[in-house]
Amino acid sequence: MAVLRVDHVVRPYAWGSPTAIPDLLGLPQTGTPVAEVWLGAHSSGSARVGRGEEDQGISLRDVIARDPATTLGDPEATELPFLLKVLGVAHPLSLQVHPSPEQARLGFAREEAAGIPIDAQDRSYKDPYPKPEMLYALSSFEALIGFRRPEVIRAALAPLVSQSTLAGALLEALSGTGREGLKRALAIALAGPEAGPEAITSFVQACRRMVGQTTDDPAAYALPVTLAKRYPQDRALAVVLMMNHVSLAPGESVYLPAGVLHSYQRGLGVEVMAPSDNVLRAGFTPKHVDTEQVLEMVDFSNQVPVRPAVVREGAARVIRPPSGIFQLADIRMDGGTYESSFTGPRIALVLEGQLTAFTDYGVMHVSRGQGLFAMAAESPMSWRGQGRVMLVSPGSGLQLPHPA
Repeated sequence: MAVLRVDHVVRPYAWGSPTAIPDLLGLPQTGTPVAEVWLGAHSSGSARVGRGEEDQGISLRDVIARDPATTLGDPEATELPFLLKVLGVAHPLSLQVHPSPEQARLGFAREEAAGIPIDAQDRSYKDPYPKPEMLYALSSFEALIGFRRPEVIRAALAPLVSQSTLAGALLEALSGTGREGLKRALAIALAGPEAGPEAITSFVQACRRMVGQTTDDPAAYALPVTLAKRYPQDRALAVVLMMNHVSLAPGESVYLPAGVLHSYQRGLGVEVMAPSDNVLRAGFTPKHVDTEQVLEMVDFSNQVPVRPAVVREGAARVIRPPSGIFQLADIRMDGGTYESSFTGPRIALVLEGQLTAFTDYGVMHVSRGQGLFAMAAESPMSWRGQGRVMLVSPGSGLQLPHPA
């Protein structure tokens, strides 16, 4: 059989919404946050698969390991090349950055050699892979992504200088060349003596005084004040004023390559990423913060939010990020038939209604909250019915992970 049913893995992180994902996928509400659901084969959260409604007892990771030629299309491959998630963000995620392929490989090897357990609190690299990702909004979605232009940051900091020594230090750091100035300012905010607890408090108070007093950049001043209620005296509060505030409408997306500092703030969305759980955190979290690694990892030449183009293909809106390593189709059916052009290993998740997938094997009926895994050996799938399904497959620029 080349198509299997997949069940998702629930992540109850504290920043999650107890209602957004359950309402979307028809899951029971327990009052516990449901931050993410994963559909993939990552070692820390592989989906379980089966051939029928009651058969969900096999790890997708094990299925792939037994026959990578059939499942992935390459007998030497080791990983499903993407991970599909649904995010329900009720509270801001950590300020974070993801590694490049080389940084991930070296960082993982370094921590393995040091004997740090994979589930240790101070472990930064959970696997040897990079984590480029794309967020596709299902609701209005707010995020902080990358740095604003230095001249814009300087204009925002200038009114704060008389009330905040930290603002003055950041402004002075930004007086130099663009990239170097941003690097110096970030180092001051996250690691410098100028950004101690009292300095952060004064900085936030200065921002609070600016809220309502200016029409030029009111949202920039309001956000540190709001975040300080949940994370008082967190060093990352000084970084927020320097970052792009990105608002996505439903159906819009943003792509995050390695080295882009970011923090999702709120909203419901689908996230597609490389099969990695490597997150280097700078603040807004009770988890391990690795400031030294973050400062080394941020790519100051690549901080402008990337909005992938959307292409209409029949009943589908297809999004292909510039890296080309994966692609996402948002398919909305109203009783007709749609044949997807996607090939290779694929995962589908039904968000609305009831649909029938037609494959070489036969037909499979899926409804809201259910998912399918199509192996690389399976031909393109056709869909019929009324509903909405998210479909992910490798892109043309993919390189499958192989043993080191």
